[in-house]
Amino acid sequence: MPSKKNAVNGKLFSNKVLGLVDRNREVKQLMYALFTQEHMLLMGPPGTAKSLFASRAFKAIDGAKTFSIHLTKQTTEEYVFGPLNIVELKRGNIVHNTKDSILEADFAFIDEFFDASDVLLRSLLGVLNERVWMKGQQKVDAKLHTAILTSNYQRENDVTQAVLDRIIFQCEIKPITAKTKRIRVFKDFLEDSNFQPPKILDLKKLKVFTDKVNDQKSVKFSEQILKTFDELIEEFARESKKYISQRTANKALKVVKVSALLDGRDEVIYKDLEELRYVLCVLNRRVEEEIFDAVYEKYVGNAEEEQILVKDLDEITTRFKTIPADFDKLKDQNFVEKMSELMELIHLLEGMKCPTPRTEQKRDKLIESMRRVVDANRDKLFKRGGK
Repeated sequence: MPSKKNAVNGKLFSNKVLGLVDRNREVKQLMYALFTQEHMLLMGPPGTAKSLFASRAFKAIDGAKTFSIHLTKQTTEEYVFGPLNIVELKRGNIVHNTKDSILEADFAFIDEFFDASDVLLRSLLGVLNERVWMKGQQKVDAKLHTAILTSNYQRENDVTQAVLDRIIFQCEIKPITAKTKRIRVFKDFLEDSNFQPPKILDLKKLKVFTDKVNDQKSVKFSEQILKTFDELIEEFARESKKYISQRTANKALKVVKVSALLDGRDEVIYKDLEELRYVLCVLNRRVEEEIFDAVYEKYVGNAEEEQILVKDLDEITTRFKTIPADFDKLKDQNFVEKMSELMELIHLLEGMKCPTPRTEQKRDKLIESMRRVVDANRDKLFKRGGK
């Protein structure tokens, strides 16, 4: 059953709307981050417009409050979560004044993310995932919807790994290599260097849509879809030797739901699983994406073939049920027609290629049932003539 019309439209997001060149796939990943209320990490060399990407993304959302900061090793919690309340400090209480901090923002742009100290990164963990900040006796709920983090490099230790596991959308921003596209960038700079993106999405409508994504009953998953979803993730993790946590796998389900909802459906189909590349892979990391393509073809391709074949087998089964098991009461012409129809169906089934053991078993069982009817009636027509 088609779902009701959604408050948002994924087609609004594009290079052109954000004034970018050759960033269609990155913009699509951004769209999923916004629609699932998750975060996005942009990595790449200096000068690849990572900051421009982030600032324009949030400017395109009407009614939103954005927090921006450039992190360094010397950046303390006060710059991110607000300064200490002097009155409370004199009383011996450590309390931050969180007004205009990341905790009160709808969106956050955090530049040079990996330059931050481990202490600050630990403090960001709860905000990024649970949307809660705790410091001593102070506990503050964060409004944060989505954060975009940028960095020129990736720093790896226990703390950064924990943070990265909470950033399910990751992307390597590559320099633009095609000459025609570089010329387009030059022209954009010369003609409209102060480009301001139009407001393409209202914050209230965005929140209505994310509530629908988070609604457990908004989109249905069949048992077979969930099985294929699990097989795809497990095989990708094996082949890529990349750790996919249960947290990431659970959140990936939301991406699949978004794909279905944007297509006007309340049920997931196999093609929605292709959108998992935006979660499982670091976007533009070619090796990971090639592995995903191979795994997707292996599991989803077979699953789609199985779905089509099962439908064909069901239709043949329906036809078979219209043929009587005993031909004694059939007239001679009908007798011959039904026998010919059975033989035709058997030949059709024998020529079917089964992608899975389940469909092969179902096909063989159907062939066996048809042959029993043929064998039981084969000689009856000749016996009639001999009477």
